[in-house]
Parts: sequence; C-alpha cells; structure tokens
Amino acid sequence: MTWQEGIEIFLSMKRRELIQLVVFALSAIVYFPFSEWLSTTQGGTSLFLWGQMIYVLPLVASILAMPFLVFGLFFRDTRRRSCLYLLCIALFVPCCIFGVGLGDKARMAGMKSFAQRSQTLIRAIENYERYHSGPPQSLNDLVPDYIPAVPCTGMAAYPEYRYHTGDMAKQQYAGNSWVLTVFTPSGFLNFDMMLYFPNQNYPHHGYGGSLEPVGDWAYVHE
Repeated sequence: MTWQEGIEIFLSMKRRELIQLVVFALSAIVYFPFSEWLSTTQGGTSLFLWGQMIYVLPLVASILAMPFLVFGLFFRDTRRRSCLYLLCIALFVPCCIFGVGLGDKARMAGMKSFAQRSQTLIRAIENYERYHSGPPQSLNDLVPDYIPAVPCTGMAAYPEYRYHTGDMAKQQYAGNSWVLTVFTPSGFLNFDMMLYFPNQNYPHHGYGGSLEPVGDWAYVHE
C-alpha cells in the first residue's frame, strides 16, 4: 500500500470520525497558549494547565508507537491499519509541538508583564534600603511609608511574592542581601519559579533548572 492509498483511506473515514480527529489535533494549537496565558492573568487559574495532559499523554504514546507502526507497514495484515495510524500521527504531533511553542511564548509574555508590574515593589525595597542602610526584614516593613500595602503579583495562579533576606539569602542566592521569588509551577511535578536578584548576578543554571532572563528577573525552567 502506498502513501497515496493511505491518504485515500484516511479521507474515506466516516465524516464524523474525521472531523473529530482533525478538531482534536488542531485544538492543541489553541489549548496550550490559552492555558499558559490564563495562568499568568489577574483573573486566571492554573487549572487548565493540568488539561495539557489530554494532549501530552497521546503525544508521548504516538511517538513511542511510530517505530512499531512503521514496522507494521511491511506486513499485509497490519499495513492498512499502520498506514492509517501514521497519517493520524502526522497530523497530531506537529499540532502539539506547534501548540507547545506558542504556549511557551504566551507564558513568557505573561512573565514579562509581571516583571514590569513588580518594579513598584522593587523600588520600595530599594528606597527602604537606602534610608535604613539595609533591606527590610519583611515586606510588611514597607507599609505604609514606602507602599500602601504589600502587592500581589497580578497573577491569580501565582499571587504571592516570597521575600528572602539575611545570611541565609546571601548563602543561597549568590551573595544578594535580599531576593524576591514567585513559585510558578506549570503542571504536574513542576517547580518553575521567578527570581529577582538586586545584584543581577544570575547563573545560567541553578535552583533546579536553567535560567532565562525576563526583564530584570530570571525564570527558572525546572
């Protein structure tokens, strides 16, 4: 059976089955960026990030199955079915890969906006440090003289700044006297986070992953 014949079989499927397959494959292009964008917005949630498993599990299964399906092309009894599945995979896998790429861009765009919003808090800490010859012991020390209230991150899925200072911060964070972090997991067993070092001395790797600059912050890809 040639690939042309396989395509004819693919197109001869019941219209409903074909539409369902195509819609599911194409939906990956929309779902990944949508779920990542939603996790970084003020009214968003990280719940939809878990829905990515609906695509990730079939994607992994498809990639693992490809060698067996190619092998099945050499046998008459399995040739037709193997060709059909390979055509399905040829549609599904690129859609997933493209969707994941768009999702990463949407997520990092949200993190860039977050970094810009955080300038108010950073300036407040710097002003406190200038007038007190040292950083505050907690963010609450900034209220009300430097900021009216401790702000949220503006990301509903990751609302809280974590503030680190003292000798422990210097030891863990490359000698910085204070550090801001935001825990930003992007799914199952993931420990991504945003880091702000006032000295801007970010390593290329560390804290459980590789670091990507995002404005004055760095994003840790776990």
